[in-house]
Amino acid sequence: MTAVLVPEESQRLHRLIAYHQVPLGLSEEQCAGAACVWCAGPAGPDAVGLEYPGYHGCSDCYLARISWLITWYAWQQHVLDCTPCRRQRICYVGRGRRVRHELTIAPAGKEPLFCSACHRPVDADEPAMPAFCEGYSGTHLGYGHTA
Repeated sequence: MTAVLVPEESQRLHRLIAYHQVPLGLSEEQCAGAACVWCAGPAGPDAVGLEYPGYHGCSDCYLARISWLITWYAWQQHVLDCTPCRRQRICYVGRGRRVRHELTIAPAGKEPLFCSACHRPVDADEPAMPAFCEGYSGTHLGYGHTA
């Protein structure tokens, strides 16, 4: 997937990744910036510096998370703007955005679609949409059944 982002959007997505997607319980190498915070592989010369002092992510892990965010927001924006999607009708564009997003889940190390409202997995044939979810630590990007 190719996306061109304006600098402000790139910075916003970078902050979302740096502040909300760095796991807890990092090793000494990860804390020192010698290893990727996600895969624990060598950070390498193309590693992306995160907001925490010394934390780095390898380019593959970082780009997987950027792709996950871009596709989530693209799907969410489509659902907000699309009358058939809002009325829970068939929309092939919305379905395509969902499928594209689902392809980014595993590479980004994310869990499969899980409904924030009913707390059960969303099957591939079930209608769903991206949803903001309120949690103990703030707002999170999630999913919800539409039916």
